[in-house]
Amino acid sequence: MLSDNDINLLVAAQALELAARDIYAIVVSRKSKSDDEQGLLALMHSHHAAYEQTLNGVLSKRAATERDNDAYTKFFALLADASKFWETLLELENTAIATHTVIISRLTSAKNAALLASITTVEARHAAMLATRISTNLDLALENTAQSLVAQ
Repeated sequence: MLSDNDINLLVAAQALELAARDIYAIVVSRKSKSDDEQGLLALMHSHHAAYEQTLNGVLSKRAATERDNDAYTKFFALLADASKFWETLLELENTAIATHTVIISRLTSAKNAALLASITTVEARHAAMLATRISTNLDLALENTAQSLVAQ
């Protein structure tokens, strides 16, 4: 049985995944990138949708009922600057990584911490891939300066 604290933390993770899913749905629907890039964006969308659904299954009736609207609004607004497209998605992934990392450290359920860690690992790969769209500087792919949306 999940503690109230774990439920609240996992709901926050799920709400962020809902926001990411919706952001990727928008960028995929725009069809403004090459076929390869569209494929990459569609794959990332499907990952965030799967993560949200997985967390929904863990939380059952206690699952998030809406996305993290603050995160969604922030990243949706940043996408208005087409020259910052890849940077915006990189920041979104890095924010998810930072947030999930804090959540993992605060969970009492080892099973759910492992689940969220597996999600975070793939999101780190997303971030590395997105960084290659911006620069060949390896530091960009490896350094995450994003702030967690959950207090430490």
